[in-house]
Amino acid sequence: MKKIFTTLSLSSLMFFGAFAQNTDNNQILKRKCGTPTYKEVEQAEAYEKWVQEAIRKDNQFANGKKTSTVYTIPVVFHIIHTGQAVGTSMNISQAQVNSQITVLNNDFRKLNTDFSTHVTQPGLASLAADVEINFCAAKVAPSGTVMAEPGIDRILCSSKGWTNPPHTMSYIEGTIKPNSSWDPTKYLNIWIVYMNDGTLGYAQFPTVPSASTPTIGDMAGAGGAANRDGVVFDYRYIGTTGTATAPYNKGRTAVHEIGHWLGLWHIWGDDGTSCSGTDYVTDTPNQADENYTCPTTNGAVRTDACTTTSPGVNYQNYMDYSDDKCMVMFTAGQKARMQACMQYCARRTSLATSTVCSVVSVEENMSNVNMEVYPNPTNGELYVDITTLDVQDFTISVVNTLGQTVKEVKQVQSNGGKIKIDLSDKNTGVYFVTVKSKSGSKVKRIVLQ
Repeated sequence: MKKIFTTLSLSSLMFFGAFAQNTDNNQILKRKCGTPTYKEVEQAEAYEKWVQEAIRKDNQFANGKKTSTVYTIPVVFHIIHTGQAVGTSMNISQAQVNSQITVLNNDFRKLNTDFSTHVTQPGLASLAADVEINFCAAKVAPSGTVMAEPGIDRILCSSKGWTNPPHTMSYIEGTIKPNSSWDPTKYLNIWIVYMNDGTLGYAQFPTVPSASTPTIGDMAGAGGAANRDGVVFDYRYIGTTGTATAPYNKGRTAVHEIGHWLGLWHIWGDDGTSCSGTDYVTDTPNQADENYTCPTTNGAVRTDACTTTSPGVNYQNYMDYSDDKCMVMFTAGQKARMQACMQYCARRTSLATSTVCSVVSVEENMSNVNMEVYPNPTNGELYVDITTLDVQDFTISVVNTLGQTVKEVKQVQSNGGKIKIDLSDKNTGVYFVTVKSKSGSKVKRIVLQ
């Protein structure tokens, strides 16, 4: 691809997801990003060299047999409203937030049940990857207090002296974000706003610090200010319920933008149909341009001038522009990029050790209790094997990523043993098994398939 760089600084790099049509005119909605493309970003080439070198170095460990790290990212939704009742208009409900977190966990862990419906070509299905990144609703605020609603920070505009929405992007960047951001080394900040300019959402690109290995000096601080780090969504295009609006009502706008936040480009390379662009991922098929909507027949092959034969282009990829319905996969190459970002990028790597998801993210010292959980992953039948040095009361709880207890077993004056827990009636996804006693608690993370 011919690389023509503008003077746009990477310090202002954002990813914008927008409609091509004005919704007020009742026209067909089309996903379109206003993202600065690779050739528009002055330091993009340096960033790409860094990413590729990071992946290469990572693959060298243990002759390329090194397993990926499973990361968990705490999220907080800053819901900007003007006094509407909860669950009305821009003051979206807890249920709508929870539905988005569920989608993130299913999609990033390749647990989404619609995958096989829309990826029918073996050549594409074999590329799909579990990114091994989880998301949990923050339960502890920066002040240390327990949040009334896990993962939610409701902000009344007048309480901050802000103007009423709709808000422009410049107002969000200059006023709302800096005055509401929580520590981005502990939280993924997600702002829910009303923009009404056709924008679905946008994200801030990651930062590579000068102290990282490998080092790129000219990338220091390039991702943008810490107090603006995160992703922004119009309240109509988040989650799967409430105000979520078709055809972007399955939570995939957030998956797409968080993919950008973790260092992914658009799958077609933003090259204007020339077939010479790249997303710097080797396993995504060459693609002339973005795809819109979904095929009439689920899973149908789509080809273009760059990929003319089956299995065709990967319109099912989260980094394309297809409707939410048929966006269902990341590839192994995309996973490698996101894993590298979580390992090396400023404010991304520290999220892995954040403890703000409360009791399910903190393991207290219980030297007198040992706990093993298996099989993991599980298809529903789970065993919790507990050994204690003394007889005591304890409780075994299974908690989902929203902080909700879905199973609980109490043991009175027991010294443990093997306890069977049936999760076959629960939704697939990530859960936390915790054992609590008067002396503390222990936690294990499991995946229900």
